[in-house]
Amino acid sequence: MKNRKLLCLLLALALIFALASCQRGAFSDKLNDKVNGTDTSGDSSDDTSGGASGDSTGDTALPDYTALSQGLDENGFYEGVRALDFVTLPAFEDVVLPEFPQIYDRGIADGDFVNIDYVGSVDGVEFDGGSTGGQGSDIVVGYTSFIDDFIEQLKGHKPGENFDIEVTFPDPYQSEDLAGKDAVFNITINYIWDIAEDAARAIGFDSREQMAQYIAYNYASVEDVTSETEITVFLNASQCGDIPQTVTDTVRAAMKTQIELQASQYGLDADTFVQYMVGASGLDEYLEVQAPFRAQQDMIFQAVAEQEGLTVTDEDITENEYETYVDVYGKPYVLYSLLQDKVMDLISERLLDE
Repeated sequence: MKNRKLLCLLLALALIFALASCQRGAFSDKLNDKVNGTDTSGDSSDDTSGGASGDSTGDTALPDYTALSQGLDENGFYEGVRALDFVTLPAFEDVVLPEFPQIYDRGIADGDFVNIDYVGSVDGVEFDGGSTGGQGSDIVVGYTSFIDDFIEQLKGHKPGENFDIEVTFPDPYQSEDLAGKDAVFNITINYIWDIAEDAARAIGFDSREQMAQYIAYNYASVEDVTSETEITVFLNASQCGDIPQTVTDTVRAAMKTQIELQASQYGLDADTFVQYMVGASGLDEYLEVQAPFRAQQDMIFQAVAEQEGLTVTDEDITENEYETYVDVYGKPYVLYSLLQDKVMDLISERLLDE
């Protein structure tokens, strides 16, 4: 499984931001307002067209990506640190993965995670964007928002049923051609996901409800959010002692660079970006909480690599077509990233084979 994660964005950072945006449902609207200059929640004089908010010159230095290699050795490990001195790894055979079975023998009820297919039509003619194309779509009854009473009409129907529902598009609507129109959706109920509370917690959510909110808000699928289940469960089963400060400092510096990169893509300074993303007062507050968390994860991954004798070579860089990244990020960081890929692949393969 090549290129499981992008060089410029690590697994932990992506998960933290994804869950945070779930909890702050207005984030995307607020951030778009900020970028487009229509935000009225702060100083109306903010200029986001060129970089940092409040900086009238719009000149913000881009991050030095080679800084991501600082603190890493020539093998992509944390310099001078043996992770197994700080981490106790679980035996692979002792790690129990949660199950996400599918239900076929009862009707749909509130709170259910349901996979459906649908084809929408107006006056007998299918319209663009009104079909799942047979690929299936996960919704959560009571959380996912569709037009009119679309979701309500699914209740009571069982997997395997095919039926029509009738709805009316609101007016105004994002598509003027559909605004105010009566539509028919042909529905097929594929299955109901059996999501238990402990299963949701095992993959990193605080509760089943938070998982429901995440899927509904992001129009994600259950498979999307459970695709790294084995990684999360393995991390939770590992035990870490006091992580060396040098590792935490290295992680903090890397995360700072990563966040500055993301912020610059929106034309924002890092403090403003973090405020809108996770509600922290600024970058320093966010890093104070999250850098130790990421450092623990990295120590666990390095410990696995040490225990299993995993290494990364120049051949791996060539095979993954990462040569162009070496000059941008520095070779140690490229090796570090590829090593983490190897560790995640190994954890997945071992646990899924148990």
